[in-house]
Amino acid sequence: MQNELIYHLLDLSFKKETYKFDSQDELELTKIIFENGLVGLLFETIDKSSFKTPKYHQMLLQAFGAFVSKDIQQQAIIKDLKSLFNTHKIKHVFLKGSHLKELYPESYMRGMGDIDVVVPLDMFDVAKKVLIKHNYKFKSATSHHHVYETADGNFIELHQSITSSNEYENEALLKNVWDHVYQVDGYTYKLEPAFEYVYLLTHLIRHIRTSGVGIRSLLDMKVYFEYYESIMDLNKLNEYLITYNLKDFNDKVIRLNQIFTNQIKPQEQDYHVIDYIMNSGIHGSGTKHDMYLTKRTHEQTRLKKSKLGFFFSEVFPSRDRIKETYTYLKKHPWLLPWAWFVRILKQVFKVKNTKKRLKSISNDTEVDGVKGVYDYLGI
Repeated sequence: MQNELIYHLLDLSFKKETYKFDSQDELELTKIIFENGLVGLLFETIDKSSFKTPKYHQMLLQAFGAFVSKDIQQQAIIKDLKSLFNTHKIKHVFLKGSHLKELYPESYMRGMGDIDVVVPLDMFDVAKKVLIKHNYKFKSATSHHHVYETADGNFIELHQSITSSNEYENEALLKNVWDHVYQVDGYTYKLEPAFEYVYLLTHLIRHIRTSGVGIRSLLDMKVYFEYYESIMDLNKLNEYLITYNLKDFNDKVIRLNQIFTNQIKPQEQDYHVIDYIMNSGIHGSGTKHDMYLTKRTHEQTRLKKSKLGFFFSEVFPSRDRIKETYTYLKKHPWLLPWAWFVRILKQVFKVKNTKKRLKSISNDTEVDGVKGVYDYLGI
């Protein structure tokens, strides 16, 4: 019942209509909206009088206010970054949510964590210096991006590439990002629509395998395609989908979005996957979701890694993987044992996470359930 209500609300939200409903479990409904990143999209569609328990509407109201406030801050930061990079002649492309926000009926409808922007490798050091000079505080680094914080607590991920150790399958395409851009204004560029669509699909798969996704992450694909369909090179898109084995996955994403926006009814084979996505939440944040189980399923069923192999890879990750967190390994690979030691110490003091890892290693039945999701999605 809650699912059908969510589908109806999503359909109406894109039409900017208001709806009065009667929910038998207002707590569960509110939880689904929060965990799936739908507050900004659904709040204005919900008639306040729908809630018998006013506190749930109040919770959504407060969260919606935070969405709008955050959106205003982030739009100002994006404008500032554009100005800085154009002034210093640094080519740049805003990625993922930074671009996707523009495509929704209202930018606040699409929440965003970090602001992602990529610059050419040979301009990466220049861009870093520009950010530091203009009071963006350096926070951390991985092998492919640096993180900066603004005075109001927002974060920018400055990328030198759009590939990572978790997107190895399509690296041949994604590593040549600057071959797939067009100029918007000055030194501000955008990705060609067919290329960006495939990039977003690849990124979606990455989150399914390593953490989790909620409804909004899939809706992004629908919003993007419908916005750019008239100018997208559909022949090129189809070629990408076939070449990089993404066609089956894309077909399922389209089907799920048709279900989520009330265009078609789900069939028997859809229910398990829908529950998995909704319980997963944005980036695996759902209270019922085990992201370690998700990761183990991918490594055991797709990479053919044994239970013992998965356990040791979690305790002693490869240098290529662990250098994402401990970037000093790029220059000092001989420090790998030290990085392992530090990582183990951190896990000892994260008891909850360690218990989840151990549970995911021992639970074969749940692995079969997640494997069914992967099989359905074609990944």
